[in-house]
Amino acid sequence: MSFVLKRHLEIQERYQTINLTEFSFTFLSNISDDNIIDLFIHSSHFTNESLLDIVRNNPGGLFLKQAFDMEHTKVADFKKYSKGETTKFLVDFVNEPNWGGDRGDFVKLLDRYFLIHSQLNDAVFYVISKDWFVEGDSRVLHAEYMVYIYYFLIIHIDRSSATLLVTEWTYD
Repeated sequence: MSFVLKRHLEIQERYQTINLTEFSFTFLSNISDDNIIDLFIHSSHFTNESLLDIVRNNPGGLFLKQAFDMEHTKVADFKKYSKGETTKFLVDFVNEPNWGGDRGDFVKLLDRYFLIHSQLNDAVFYVISKDWFVEGDSRVLHAEYMVYIYYFLIIHIDRSSATLLVTEWTYD
């Protein structure tokens, strides 16, 4: 299986970011979506090509990393959602009570993401959030766990167009 970078987009509102990376992929028809995700999250395409531009272009820099330690993270740690369930996850997240003054920035990100999301088909969405793990869990990196206010990934697979879209949502 191979992945080819198609586009990379960074959407920012102050300290909150959506890092969007789209790949095309080739696959055997008998490989499952779970296997595609597992191969992807353990590949250099995810760990290198899906990085923010500033991090990728400054490999020795002191930047936060992706919050999940993919050596310990498995596809089973993700929740599989439909398009509607993914929308609900995001709407529920924005409606959390403890936002303070930063909710408006998230709403701006969400509005921009929903323009993209509305164009996606209702194939499977894989979602994982640092909030689903406790401090010290081997699947999350300690410093990133402590610094990120939120960190989650949404990975969409569209087998009909052979594309994989990963969105990394961060607030530090």
